[in-house]
Amino acid sequence: MSQSALRDTPHQFLIVDDHEAILAGITPGLQQRYPQADIITAQDAQTAKSRLSQQMPTFVVLDLILPESKQSPATAQTGIQLLQQIMNSPAAPHLMALSVDIRPLIQIKADINAYRSGFVAMNKAEPLKEIVDTVDIALRGSIYLPPEVRSRPEFDQRWLQVLTLKYQEGLSDRAIAQAMGISDRTVRNYWSRIQDALNIYDDNQKDLRIQIQQAAKRVGLIP
Repeated sequence: MSQSALRDTPHQFLIVDDHEAILAGITPGLQQRYPQADIITAQDAQTAKSRLSQQMPTFVVLDLILPESKQSPATAQTGIQLLQQIMNSPAAPHLMALSVDIRPLIQIKADINAYRSGFVAMNKAEPLKEIVDTVDIALRGSIYLPPEVRSRPEFDQRWLQVLTLKYQEGLSDRAIAQAMGISDRTVRNYWSRIQDALNIYDDNQKDLRIQIQQAAKRVGLIP
């Protein structure tokens, strides 16, 4: 589809962000680029789900750090869960992840690469024109991930579960094995794989699990 055709198509955009300044900035930019578009907004995951079920937008711009409701704290986990729900929906709208920290996308990189509609990710710090220009990429059905996501290895969901159980729930390896229904040996094997994926090398002067925790936070695997 040509660029002029993309802009003349009557798209419906849903912008999900809990910051009014972001909504006030990106909405006119999209409206100017796509004058036939209908643009709706939401500031929390619950409202976004309601908009999605009622109005079936063709393009969703989603902050990765969102509150579940107006009274809830904003977390990356809420944003990732909402993103996965949208990706698994029959509508499968074009998507843009727009956030101050896009590294949590590493958790679902395999799903993104297999997504049947267009998907792009951008940092909010980028100029508005560049953000709006990138929307065209998703509308064409293509996928774009910035280098900080694209260059990172994909993480098995079981490894992510180990990280969550250890660093968010404080479980021991034995308790992790029981929670996951696997052996202690398998948990140790997962730790080795996580260590390799994060490029962490044994250092007798440093606590290995603390190094893993710090590295996992740096790349957005855990909060």
